Amino acid sequence: MSFTDWTGLSGLALVWVLLALRLPVATRLSQAKRILFVLAVYAVALLPIFGLSLAGFLRGLVGDLSMTSMLLLVAALVARMRLLAGGDGVAWWSVRERFALFFFISVLALLLYPFALGIGMLDPYRSGFGGVGLLVMLALLSLWSMRRGSYLLPTACSLAVLAWSMGWYESTNIWDYLIDVPLAMYAIVQTVKMMLRTRKAERV
Repeated sequence: MSFTDWTGLSGLALVWVLLALRLPVATRLSQAKRILFVLAVYAVALLPIFGLSLAGFLRGLVGDLSMTSMLLLVAALVARMRLLAGGDGVAWWSVRERFALFFFISVLALLLYPFALGIGMLDPYRSGFGGVGLLVMLALLSLWSMRRGSYLLPTACSLAVLAWSMGWYESTNIWDYLIDVPLAMYAIVQTVKMMLRTRKAERV
């Protein structure tokens, strides 16, 4: 298995791990046994059965996950493990930081995917194949976000640029390192929910 394949499958294996941690059996395990349980589920998700693993099945449906999705999945796994161990299970980042990231991803999704499907004459997706302008834009956005005390968005951008510069995946388009379809759908739903929740709180 190549490093690219292992990375892509590992991200989707984390999805199965998080689903398994929702099972009642996971709540009854000690912390040491729960760690072994996580490792076992991860291994099973990568194990080919009749030529296809559980992670490979998801990969065939949605493709490789972006670095942003990987970051959020790891954070969700840590938070879930802390919660099951009796901790608070609080996310690493504040609601404001998560909203900033989800809003950014939502805007990207609305700009990239419709045009990539052939709607209109523009194709913003092509800008992700490289160029100083795009990197400068992401750097300025990250600096502006950090100045406002938000670090989730800069972290996601930094991971995406780093992985892209290393050729982590087969794709040479930086947008594939920053956003994917499942993340886009999730971000749009979360952005709408957060905006409605904020509007409802303002009315109270």
